This record gives sequence, C-alpha cells and structure tokens, in this order.
Amino acid sequence: MLSSACVDVMRRVLRRSMSSSVAPRTLPAVSPDVRLVLENSIARRESSRALAAFDKLQQESSLQDPQLLQRLALLVAKRGQPHEAPRAAQILRLLLSQPSFKADDATQLAAIYTIDSCLRVRRLEDALLLFQAAKEKDILVDLPAVNALLKTLVDAHRVDEAVTILKNITAQHDVNPTEQTFQPVLVAVMQQKRYEDVVALIEHGRRHEVDFSPETYDPLVDLSLEQYTNEDVKRLGKFMEYINNALETDGYWNYDDDDDDEDASDFDDDEFDDDFDDEFD
Repeated sequence: MLSSACVDVMRRVLRRSMSSSVAPRTLPAVSPDVRLVLENSIARRESSRALAAFDKLQQESSLQDPQLLQRLALLVAKRGQPHEAPRAAQILRLLLSQPSFKADDATQLAAIYTIDSCLRVRRLEDALLLFQAAKEKDILVDLPAVNALLKTLVDAHRVDEAVTILKNITAQHDVNPTEQTFQPVLVAVMQQKRYEDVVALIEHGRRHEVDFSPETYDPLVDLSLEQYTNEDVKRLGKFMEYINNALETDGYWNYDDDDDDEDASDFDDDEFDDDFDDEFD
C-alpha cells in the first residue's frame, strides 16, 4: 500500500500532466515530482513503479543521474519481475554508452546482477550485449556470472562464441577461470568431434595457469570411446596420447619403466576400445 505522501505526489503528477495538455504545442516541463516518485519507488523496492517513472523521465530527457540509474537497474535485476530483467540491461547499456560515465563498484555489482537475471529468464542476447558493454568500460564480471554465460551459450549451441569468450577471459587474467569454467565448453567442442580444438583449448588454459584434473579429462575420454570409428582412429589416438601425457605430467599417473614401454600411443583399429578400457576403467 502507498503512503499518503506518495499518493499526494502522484496526485500532483497527474494534475501537472493534465494542466500541460492545455497547450499541446508546448513541450511538457520537467517535473521534479516524477523524479521523486522514482527515488521513492527505488527506496521502497517497487521495481514496476520505478520503471514507469523512469520511462516518464526518459521521455522528458530529464534523467542524467548515473547513480540513480545504477540503483534502478540493480533494483530491477534483484527484485523485479522476470520479464523486467531486459529493462535492467537496457538501462545499464544506456548508462555505459555515455562517454563521460565512469564506472565504479556499484556499476560492477549492477552489471553482475543484471547479467545473471537475464540468463535466468533465458534472455541470452540481452546478457551478451551487457557483457560486451561492460567489457568496453573495463568492468569486471565475476566468475560465477562468466560460468553461467558460457554454459548458457553452450546450451544454445553457440559453442564458438563460448570458446572465444573463454579464451579472451583466460588471457586477460582479470578473472581467473578454473577447470570447472572450461568443462562445459570442452565437452561441447568434443561432442562436435573437434579433437584438435579440444587440445588447443586445454593448452590455452594450461598456458594461463589453469589446472586440469581427471574431473575434466574423464568425460572427454568417455566421449572419445563413444565416438570411435575407423575413420577417426588416428585422430582419437593422438587425442588420447595427449590426455595420457597431460595426466602423467600433472602427476595423476605414475609409470614404471616397464609401463613406459607400453605407452598409450600404440593404437590400432582392433585394440582401440580394449586399450582405452584398460587405461581408464
């Protein structure tokens, strides 16, 4: 329920709106009461009412307060209805597009919540546009938001975009991805039988100090066994040799000298399944 003060404000807004309609050729004067409605709505966590006031101020080109815009976007992302999430992204992109705007911690928080909110309601494109706008302003998006974005891209079969974003984030060293960040992307690339690309992506992570374990490698090995064909045996053999060497290098396997002579590099059409079952069961 609205307070009497807020009702009075709304009545004044309506009276001024009606009086301005007498002179249709004159642009309506900027009403401080609408801004007050916006501020009060944000304070009361009333996202729908705040958005309505924002729309009114936007029509009058009278809202130039970055902090207020950030508060509004954060409110809508955290407390708004699911269908309002894209509005939060729109508001933040409007803010970030201003050349003179300088982002701060509040901007980062608003961006993270808004990206997450958009992904929750499957508004991937809105999340991507905001992610790109934040990147251009050097705003760091935290690792959980990055993980969610990559997983959503993979689920939408936009694997190449996920690979590009993952490589860029890993190389920048601002956010430190883990093997869990890589896993859904690696599996998606593996499902496309792009074994060389899987190796390249793992190597990219290793070069940038991402540690991989059997938690990452085992699903890839399982997929390789499912995908075995006579045509792919050589490519899969090279892939499995790489996995074996990576596990050994990282200390997960300890070979004796005798075992080294029977390295997993010896693959042929008939022994492929048996060799891999023996190595990884």
